[in-house]
Amino acid sequence: MGISIEQRMRPYLDAMWADRDEIVRRVSRAVTTGVPSYATTPSSEVWIGMTRILERAAHGNPFGAPTEEDRLAALGTGAQGAGAGIEVGDLVTAVLLGAREVEDDVLDRAARAGTGADALLDASRRARVWAEQVAVWAAEGLLGAAVDDVEEHVRHDRLLTELAAGDVDAARATAIRLGLDPAARWWAVVPLPEATPALRLANHGAVWGTTSGLLPRPPVVPGELVAGVGGPALLDDLPGALREATRAARVALQFDQRGSATLAGLGLLVPLHEDPALAARLHARWLAPLATEPRHELEPTLRAWLARDGQVDAVARDLGVHANTVRNRLARVGRLLGDDWRTPQGRAELWAALQNAGGQLVGTSTSEG
Repeated sequence: MGISIEQRMRPYLDAMWADRDEIVRRVSRAVTTGVPSYATTPSSEVWIGMTRILERAAHGNPFGAPTEEDRLAALGTGAQGAGAGIEVGDLVTAVLLGAREVEDDVLDRAARAGTGADALLDASRRARVWAEQVAVWAAEGLLGAAVDDVEEHVRHDRLLTELAAGDVDAARATAIRLGLDPAARWWAVVPLPEATPALRLANHGAVWGTTSGLLPRPPVVPGELVAGVGGPALLDDLPGALREATRAARVALQFDQRGSATLAGLGLLVPLHEDPALAARLHARWLAPLATEPRHELEPTLRAWLARDGQVDAVARDLGVHANTVRNRLARVGRLLGDDWRTPQGRAELWAALQNAGGQLVGTSTSEG
């Protein structure tokens, strides 16, 4: 089986991108000369969009069938062109001129390396089919992002509502109308009880709905707030990221975890919140026996013991009692709970039961007693 034209062109694509500064200069010169509006636009977003298409040509396969990744890159380029006021005809011309520079560069390298005329003609035909499709998608992105008479905050809320409902196709169309890059990755944020002005001001470039938001970078959450975080995720995966953020927010709120919270970071607190039967079993096994002797303050002692990683002297200082008092209380705990409370599994289950009981969360410390 012979080598494909895509495989034959790949080394020359890689060589072109290795010298990317030169191809970017050539594309910029061709576009600003051939499309006057590009020469006068003050928006760097237009050139970011063009660079995205160059990257797709270099890292994708401009000698094969256009892909979904190509489509998303082109839609995003069109949306950015709309934001800069570029006309659709100028956008199409710019995309085709840029693709032509890539084609000329790659085929010139291939010809100098001895590639035959038939292969060069086949590669040229394929490259132009690819470029024409990308230009069509870019035009669709520009037209879809045309400003309508709906206020931006209403469209932001619509986007989050569509994602929460799992309607990815509608959400993609809304994102394009907002001028957002449909190929970008976003962090999903669900603050409880709401997105405060402090949260909004701390996260520039976010898209906020009524109950959730999308951020282009890891969120900054003021310490007094509770916010669940999911992602980062592509648009198709944002419904799942929003669900994760919602779960994390609810768990964090129950356990008084301030700042940003993720499912991974919350760990065992997640099943404790979402499985009441598990929480009840842990309470019955580990905490109910302690309640039979309330005057000995066994539960606070165990919280301090876990927080201090079993260091009796440190626990005694925290509680303001003598170390022997702590030892006597722990011995009483052993008689009530059985010997396995000190095992790794027993400690983990006891820790979880104490979390669900409320109050201050039990941590661990590596300080010496």
